[in-house]
Amino acid sequence: MTAGVPLNIVLIGFMGTGKTAVGRRVAARLGRPFIDTDALIEARAGRSIARIFAEDGEEAFRRLEAEVVAEASARSGAVIATGGGVVLRPENMARLRRSGVIVALRAQPQAILARVGAGGGDRPLLGNDPEARVRRLLVERDPLYRDAALVVDTTSLTLDEVAARVLAFVSARDSVAGAPGPEAPLAPSTAEPAPPDRVVRVPLGARGYEIRIGRGLLPRLAGYLRGCGVGGRLALLTHPRLEALYGRGLAAALREAGHEVVTVTVPPSERSKSLRAARRVYDALVDARLDRTAALLALGGGVAGDLGGFVAATFLRGIAWVALPTTLLAQVDASIGGKTGVNHPRAKNLIGAIHQPALVVSDIDTLRSLPPRELRSGMAEVIKTGVIGAPDLFEDLEAHIRAALAREPGVLARVVGRCAEYKAGIVAGDEREEAGRVVLNYGHTIGHGIEAAAGYRRVTHGEAIAVGMTLEARLAVRLGVCDETLLARQTRLLAAAGLPVRLADICRGRPPARSAIAAAMAHDKKARAGRLRLVLPARLGATVLREDLPAGLLEEVLDDG
Repeated sequence: MTAGVPLNIVLIGFMGTGKTAVGRRVAARLGRPFIDTDALIEARAGRSIARIFAEDGEEAFRRLEAEVVAEASARSGAVIATGGGVVLRPENMARLRRSGVIVALRAQPQAILARVGAGGGDRPLLGNDPEARVRRLLVERDPLYRDAALVVDTTSLTLDEVAARVLAFVSARDSVAGAPGPEAPLAPSTAEPAPPDRVVRVPLGARGYEIRIGRGLLPRLAGYLRGCGVGGRLALLTHPRLEALYGRGLAAALREAGHEVVTVTVPPSERSKSLRAARRVYDALVDARLDRTAALLALGGGVAGDLGGFVAATFLRGIAWVALPTTLLAQVDASIGGKTGVNHPRAKNLIGAIHQPALVVSDIDTLRSLPPRELRSGMAEVIKTGVIGAPDLFEDLEAHIRAALAREPGVLARVVGRCAEYKAGIVAGDEREEAGRVVLNYGHTIGHGIEAAAGYRRVTHGEAIAVGMTLEARLAVRLGVCDETLLARQTRLLAAAGLPVRLADICRGRPPARSAIAAAMAHDKKARAGRLRLVLPARLGATVLREDLPAGLLEEVLDDG
């Protein structure tokens, strides 16, 4: 591409991810021509793509597609939306990459099927079993889609929100015209700050809800409650320190807006995640005469959210609740998905229910009061998200981990938003952890065993998960599931975040016995028929589920940990 000539913006991705609609919006905003390669193919052939497939076969279609891609790539300054299979031919991608910057749109299988229709419509590749076909093609093509300068998950975003992401990326690269040419490939964008009040939708039909992310959101909570239909009396469950910092002002603002509010505090300790603590909260709700029109607000980290959600799920057989996470760990993971529960002496979260919140409000400003150790602990869950399904997030963290730990609001908002997007898509596809949601357990099988063996003391959840991720990645290497490179990158990033990567580094150098960890893992609620189910990394952004650990391998890894 000649210097000074604007690069093309090329959209790739599977069918139903929104390439054409987003491309038109981006082109209109930038005043650029829009090219849809599928539309050009149909115009040239005088037939629909479905007819071309039926009458000439896929190979003939791919040849025609390659011709159209070559012509589109010869243009400059255009926005190009490509067909889902354009990535299958390396020569297509080489031409498109030389002509401009590649942006990949992706979505969860359920979202794709909802958009293209369960029957597949005129999509010739979907056959008689669209769902199975979509899942298989996504597995095959996902690595090709991810080889892009920017990857946007469109599952929970509107078309305008996706277009805004692409436009922000273009703007960050000097409106593309001044961006580096093909000899200096563009890295995934990390410069895009989240807007002040960003919304991620968890699409669960009648149980769906919004996750609001931004700064200064708690003072506006009354309006958000009205927006999601929460009214009546409110119970505010929090910790004593958070009540002083945020709870009193929040309760006063809610009362001024017309709500009756009762505040209940519990200690900020895993010991508060117990049936005894739940009974204390039940007693307070009964004393306040809350009825089924009431709602519980959980202000705090994972303890407040898990306990508060569990109480809401079981009080009067279920009342509404709202998550107000104030820790990084809760904002990126615990507050999303409706998993609530309390601990049993033998295992973490053994008693619980799935009860979706009515709303999640993640106020980035609350992270300023988070102790440094808790901030680092939350980073374990962020890094986990990057490993299992968001390589762009992982690479963002590799470049900006210091800024995140320094609590730069734009970086934190971006991190929280990306994690929320990913988890919202996972929850939408597997609300009750019956299939795909199990991927979120990476690092947790060993990590929960560490926490239980330590009696939920002296080690934070994130520290245990960081060690669990390291040891489970080592298992993956020994099983031949992944190579040493992924383990090394993950270890470096965890260490850069100030997290432990060895058992010897936790519990002030006095970790629980390996035998106690193994015994606690035997009670893991994800085990089936007494066999551990481990989520292991295959490569950055992809995992496998294994239940076939050779005898003695787990003990070896724990001993080496």
